Amino acid sequence: MRPWRRSWYYTEVGEPYSWIIGIISVVIAMAGLKVFNIHTYVSPQSSIIVGVVVGVVVHEMMHRNVARRYGMRSSYVTNWLGVIITLLTAVLPIKLIAPGYTKVYSYGFSESRRGILYSVAAGPASNIVMSLVTLVVGVILKVFSTLPALAFTSIWLLNFSYINFYIALFNLLPIPPLDGYKVLRLAVSLWLLMFFTSLALFIVTLLLV
Repeated sequence: MRPWRRSWYYTEVGEPYSWIIGIISVVIAMAGLKVFNIHTYVSPQSSIIVGVVVGVVVHEMMHRNVARRYGMRSSYVTNWLGVIITLLTAVLPIKLIAPGYTKVYSYGFSESRRGILYSVAAGPASNIVMSLVTLVVGVILKVFSTLPALAFTSIWLLNFSYINFYIALFNLLPIPPLDGYKVLRLAVSLWLLMFFTSLALFIVTLLLV
């Protein structure tokens, strides 16, 4: 018998190339053809690019770094099937952000369950925190600003907030292999708090942008 071989689209790419591939595919999925338009980078739409890059990088870095803090091996990897799916959603209203994931290897220490929970929750939690901060500042500028530069900044921050709430909400869906499914299995109350917080604030930003 011929030995079983993993199909090419399941092949995983490790760091540092996984970061480059993951960021590019997610940016194209979220911004679509606008990513190739130079005007995008000098307009409020640039917040989409920056929001996705910062949101995804910080999200995955928090997964990885918290896991490492609890003594577990962790790294970010991409696979070509996830990249293809992510790119195909560029033409769809609903985006599937799944070019890769953060691998966590547990050694079976007593703190592993807590470490896994915290490392999984740290990703969407970082997006919620960034979104909340930029939402508050954006609303303040929107209400009290009459200068064009500050109005531009307000729109930019609200778009950034919207993108990061979307990333958090998508990842908190209780569907495997998303973060929400893992958090729900480990701590129901924490999942409820994070999911409905991100949902409520996502709706708020959706009404403001």
